[in-house]
Amino acid sequence: MARDNDEFAIIFDEIYPGLCRFLECMLGRHNIAQDIAQETFMRLYRLGPDSLPREQARFWLFRVARNLALNEINKTKTRQNLWQKIAGVSQQNETDPADTLEQQEEVMKLHRLLQTLPTHQRASLLLREQEEMSYREIARVLETSESKVKTDIFRARCALRTKWREFEGRS
Repeated sequence: MARDNDEFAIIFDEIYPGLCRFLECMLGRHNIAQDIAQETFMRLYRLGPDSLPREQARFWLFRVARNLALNEINKTKTRQNLWQKIAGVSQQNETDPADTLEQQEEVMKLHRLLQTLPTHQRASLLLREQEEMSYREIARVLETSESKVKTDIFRARCALRTKWREFEGRS
């Protein structure tokens, strides 16, 4: 992994933003996501310079972060509060407040629907869509098979599609 502090800083700068996004979507809370991301990097730093090859660092970090996030979810029962805070939804360039409000409502609706997915499906889908990881990379992060990842993503998408249609039908 990192041979010195400079290499560790390069890894941190490269992976930290994506790790925070992933954790924020898993937890729905920005400050907790940052705390877990920082704890994850502290664990990597404590491992020492020769314990992990650099090309393995990304997978190791996402795996550890996911496990810490699951512990947080179980510990604080935050499943009911997921997706309450959504950062960065509105764009400053938009001029029509009605369009902005409609877009924010749709994002909130999607986040509420994501909350209903099982954790393993949500994690697989977020890693695929947000981090643009391959099925193989996701399988490494989640410590599962590629076929399970493909199945989880397929089922998550189908469930979201169905729930979206049901939600639209009620409106």
